[in-house]
Amino acid sequence: MSADTQIAGAPMPRPAGAVPPPAEAASPRVLPLYGQVQHYAWGSPDAIYDLLGEAPSGEPAAELWLGTHPVAPSDCDDAGRRRPAAELVGQLPFLLKVLAAEKALSLQVHPDRAQARAGFDSEERAGVPRNAPERRYRDPNHKPELIVALTPFRALAGVRAPARTLAIIEAFGVADLSAAFRPLVTDPNGGAATVLRTLLTLPRERGRALAGELTRAAATVSQRAEASSGATSAGAADLARAADLVGRLAAAHPGDVGIAAALLLNDVTLSPGEALFQPARLLHAYVHGVGIEIMATSDNVLRGGLTPKHIDVDELLRLVDPAPSDAPVLRASTLRAGTGGLVRYWPVPVDDFVLAEAICAGGEVTLNRPAVLLAVDGTVDVEVGATGGPADAPEGDPGKGEDVAAGAATGGSSLRLTRGQSAMLTGPATVTLRGAGRVFAARPGVRA
Repeated sequence: MSADTQIAGAPMPRPAGAVPPPAEAASPRVLPLYGQVQHYAWGSPDAIYDLLGEAPSGEPAAELWLGTHPVAPSDCDDAGRRRPAAELVGQLPFLLKVLAAEKALSLQVHPDRAQARAGFDSEERAGVPRNAPERRYRDPNHKPELIVALTPFRALAGVRAPARTLAIIEAFGVADLSAAFRPLVTDPNGGAATVLRTLLTLPRERGRALAGELTRAAATVSQRAEASSGATSAGAADLARAADLVGRLAAAHPGDVGIAAALLLNDVTLSPGEALFQPARLLHAYVHGVGIEIMATSDNVLRGGLTPKHIDVDELLRLVDPAPSDAPVLRASTLRAGTGGLVRYWPVPVDDFVLAEAICAGGEVTLNRPAVLLAVDGTVDVEVGATGGPADAPEGDPGKGEDVAAGAATGGSSLRLTRGQSAMLTGPATVTLRGAGRVFAARPGVRA
């Protein structure tokens, strides 16, 4: 994947009702930022509470939202007064999250910009309320996503090589399942779409019965795997992992035929620091783990299972890319490194966002033009320095113009961040971090 994070084309269209950007302040400031926790049923009982230094409430916490998304906008502390962040910075083109999945999220795809605009305009003309459960396009924007693992993070992404999938399906020994997956034999490059249609359009009771048969077969496979010992082949490892996946999905979504559909996808576990990029049209689902997620500001999701929410099979199949591919796993690229620490980022081919991480090792680290900061470890002092300057990711040469001297300008502001705390910059500036800790930094990907 290209290291160039700026692509040609127009900037992201502002979502309907978005706050226009305010006039840029003469001296950018760094202000405490207060996000909103989302309590979805699939969330972790403790991970986000632990990050925030709070006692678990007994209610699962799935996501912490940091940004200006209208569904759950963040506030800033501006000289002791709580203000919506959008009043200070306008509508950000991205949303930064902490995501903590105890159970699997839905199988889903996202549209590209053209598909989102066409779908949104069509539903607007049809008068479908934007909050209607059956609404497919709630805004005219695409929704690429990037998640960076904080813990081992299991995810499904992209259609797996058909031969590997067929070997798993045959080993389960469920006749109806084998029949449903047979299109992978005759059409390796596009058969996944036919498999999805077959599974997702089964009558409800037949779908539940198939999910039950598969769950029982997977339990038998798991028992055999536990009883065996010694080295195993790649095929045996694939089968054992698939059986474990089925068990996890069945525990969270019993009777959901999406359990079978999930077997089409690459099953990967990210190590901490690895990332997964979800472009438009890629079928994917998150299974378990904690990560930092950043996405374009959008609510456009087409679901295909593992959810009680609305599923539109025809629209999902119109969008999904059925071609086999590897999971789009990314490893970080280092921008700067020295005795004081390092800055790294994960290159993505979209212009909505750049995500970087500053790892402070007791010295100084600089970030250029961050918009949102989140500390996930340690204690770091944030000082705002010079305004303007080059953006912090290789739209140009990352080795040129990036090493801005700390404290080169006066008139900035400062803030101390400890684990779980976040901040927002009111305008473009160079930021110097001092201390020992880890801070994620998000900003728009387009040069201002």
